[in-house]
Amino acid sequence: MIKRYFTLIFFIGLLACNQKEPAPDVSNIEITSKLVRFEQELFESDTQNLQSVIETLTSKYPEFSDIFFNRILADPSTSTNVTETTRYFVRDSFIQALYQDCKQQYGDFSPLFDELKQGLRYFKYYFPDKPIPDIYTCITGFEYGSFTVGDNILAIGLDFYLGANYQNYHPDLFPVYITSTMDRDHLVAKTIQTLITNYWGETRGNKLIDYMVHNGMILYVKKKLLPEVSDEIIFEYSSEQLAWLKANESQIWAYLIEENQLLSTEYRSFQKIISPSPSVPGMPPEAPGRLGNWIGERMVERYMERNPQTPLTALIQLDDGQKIMAESKYKPRQ
Repeated sequence: MIKRYFTLIFFIGLLACNQKEPAPDVSNIEITSKLVRFEQELFESDTQNLQSVIETLTSKYPEFSDIFFNRILADPSTSTNVTETTRYFVRDSFIQALYQDCKQQYGDFSPLFDELKQGLRYFKYYFPDKPIPDIYTCITGFEYGSFTVGDNILAIGLDFYLGANYQNYHPDLFPVYITSTMDRDHLVAKTIQTLITNYWGETRGNKLIDYMVHNGMILYVKKKLLPEVSDEIIFEYSSEQLAWLKANESQIWAYLIEENQLLSTEYRSFQKIISPSPSVPGMPPEAPGRLGNWIGERMVERYMERNPQTPLTALIQLDDGQKIMAESKYKPRQ
């Protein structure tokens, strides 16, 4: 444990981001993505004739309806049919109240759709061969915040973005370090990250460094697709947390090396380094969870600075965390 080496002082100057390179001009890239307000079509329909409603929605949106009705709403442990599970869902008083809350906050989704389309323009610029998905909004009853259906649908569970203080985010289900980013400000960035993750797939190795680099690549691409978005939103940290990370970057790196964590394959021992958590065991209480992903993104930045001709399409093919670490020559300043 090396707590004594961590600085406890926040240096305000460290909040200033490194000067970013100009974002490419994507204004001429046409995006034909459509917006489907699935929750509105479901809840504003004639719920007294649900079988007909389900048939109509399935006919209009077959791929999404299959996932929504048969997987999100259905309980695989029972033999209840789709009509019955949907009837229970749309008539449940809690779900109805949830829908009204989402309707109040996201009745007009057009400003957010415009932001998503801008992210999709950058996506098309960097990944020209990838299809551009349509955007679906829905309510999942606190099952999914965002998810993909194949490559052509990017869906958003609006009930995951009702604000940190939303009265129905029970702390047993949603602790404070999770609800702090469950709001309108984070909706677009979280959704774009889901799109990136859909193409990236699972981590290809099982060492901590593999997870750090894999997650760091996702964050690096996220910054490229959302060049105007703040680091607080990109990394899902507060300004104070980012200040602490920047002030202690070299100490964090020293800790990971001295504790022999980087090449560890014991997932449970390093889980909080790469997953949401209020803190990281062995580090000061100010150290936020997932800090390994932040270090991973810094490492990927260094790699790309040393290999500036590498397109993002090639970056996502790299699967050796140790090699990226070595070739990046990452070494934070003391």
